[in-house]
Amino acid sequence: MHSFALKTSLVLSCLVLMSVLKAGNLNAAESEEMNVLEMFYDENDLVTTASRSAKPISQVAENITVITAEDIKAMNAHSVADVLNTVTGVQLLNNYGPGSSPEVMVQGAASRHVLVLIDGVSQNNLSDGFPDIGTMRTQHVDRIEIVKGPASSSWGSSLGGVINIITKSPDDSRKFGGTAVTSIGERNTGDYRGEVSGTIRSFGYYLSGGGFLTDGLQTGTDLRSGNIYSKLQWKPADDSIITLTIGYDTGTRGIGVMTLPDGIIKFRNRYDNFFSSLSLNQRISEDLSLDAVFRSSYRKVAIAMKESSTGIESVYSSGKDINFGGNARLNWEKGPNNLVLGTDFDFGTLDSPNIADDHARLDKWAVYSNDTIRLGRFSLTPGLRYDYTSSNGDFISPSLGTTCAIADSTIIRGYVARGFNTPPLGYTFGSTLFSVPNPDLKMEKVWSYSAGFETAVLSHIWVKATYFHHDVSDALTSVLLPSGYYTTINGGKQKREGVEVELKTAPVFHFALTGGFTFINVKDGTTGEVVNNVPRYVYDVGIQYDDSRFLRALLKGRYIDYNSSSYNSGKYSTMIWDLNLSKEFQLSHVVTAEAFFTAHNLFNGAQYSMDFYKNPRRWFEGGLRFSF
Repeated sequence: MHSFALKTSLVLSCLVLMSVLKAGNLNAAESEEMNVLEMFYDENDLVTTASRSAKPISQVAENITVITAEDIKAMNAHSVADVLNTVTGVQLLNNYGPGSSPEVMVQGAASRHVLVLIDGVSQNNLSDGFPDIGTMRTQHVDRIEIVKGPASSSWGSSLGGVINIITKSPDDSRKFGGTAVTSIGERNTGDYRGEVSGTIRSFGYYLSGGGFLTDGLQTGTDLRSGNIYSKLQWKPADDSIITLTIGYDTGTRGIGVMTLPDGIIKFRNRYDNFFSSLSLNQRISEDLSLDAVFRSSYRKVAIAMKESSTGIESVYSSGKDINFGGNARLNWEKGPNNLVLGTDFDFGTLDSPNIADDHARLDKWAVYSNDTIRLGRFSLTPGLRYDYTSSNGDFISPSLGTTCAIADSTIIRGYVARGFNTPPLGYTFGSTLFSVPNPDLKMEKVWSYSAGFETAVLSHIWVKATYFHHDVSDALTSVLLPSGYYTTINGGKQKREGVEVELKTAPVFHFALTGGFTFINVKDGTTGEVVNNVPRYVYDVGIQYDDSRFLRALLKGRYIDYNSSSYNSGKYSTMIWDLNLSKEFQLSHVVTAEAFFTAHNLFNGAQYSMDFYKNPRRWFEGGLRFSF
């Protein structure tokens, strides 16, 4: 283990030991006095992503962040990309405005290392592992749970982390209700969406849909898109729930313009994304439950370029991937144990002219076990998973975490895990004019260590700090062969370490403050040199005013030191601020209207890692939201 990680773990162990001794001496009055974490989150609000079983966040050893539907509403986010751009420890690259397809990085891990799920269905494509978070709309999102660091003992291929998008369920408090939202902004930017939800006897429904369009806030970045989503639930008995989900996103967008001596080249992208799941949740006994899920996805993507000098448009990258799969898991919760035993399986195919023989398969299956053992103020979370793939062999992922709650005001965490990433099919079987495939690629591997705490021991202030260290080996890298062609090999090593610090205050006179800081130090494991194009310093600042009788306001700022290579001509000397204002009006006893306004990039700053993907300058939008 890295010396710093070892020292941190030793310090953590000492702190835990001292805290237990101290906690044993607390009387009931002192314990009640220090029960202040509930000012910042509801301990009864359960999270599921860490070990694939519902448990309080105080028993989660991993570094996890939860974004709720109320958070999304407050920032008037259009896409999941808008939301993730505000999360400490998460950064976006190549974010050129509404409709863009930015790369998402978690603690320095590349997009292909981050598993993105919607209702348990993977959104990473089979070709290069890219999750297009810019196409994922937020209307139907109930919460987003983000595990920062490998989660392979639960989810398999997720070397960098997991972003789990959990959608809204049918409203079981009434037969019919819903929301309609419309907003307009500069450059003909418009977001039009709605949802209805309710429950009639044993049948529940949630339906949403909308369209998002813009002429583009940068040259050649227009967008025309639409989406629909549905979740249907049937409860044939008190202890059974059957759920069907269906989602579809489609659109066409410009992704930039390149200027050449003899003219310009316009790049365009067309995408279609369909996903569905059918699940059964069955309570077998008071202590035992069964979840069984069948899932499917279909993705079709094409990227074309058009030369102004000739007027000819040609497709230079395209692909269609189809996946069928499922999982089954038993959850046994009795006494101090919350044990999960499960299996995953997926059968995927990729059709693309960029793949050898235009076709490739990725079949995989896995078995796993995760447990949460509660011992007084301690919880212990061991995990183990075995994955097999038809393309790149197999892998075993162990993990072990611990938490300790100190007098209800402080939680200490420690976590160690071995994780992996399956090379995308485009790397294993991809063939172009300049490259040849390498069917012998193995898994990219990581050993990860983290330690941290969160506390509300200071009056009205919550602080969370995490140290992380990731040793990556067998990373994919490109090499030149004697034949003059390039190929991909498992030749890279990286050491990624850093710290995250977050804080927020309880409301005082309707005002609350938030802050975040991330430092990421990524070094080449062979040369020891700092790796460029990975964000190094990130600062987050937020001020929220929430008075439902008068006004709600949210001012958020973010600064990213992109650590960009000089040839990218990046510019990031200023912080970008967004201002959101909203006011509710009660139109009747069943209808509520809300007017909202957003000023993006309030002070007109420039912050981008590459001049081809410049961020939008200051722009405005506003709209109305009706709830009934």
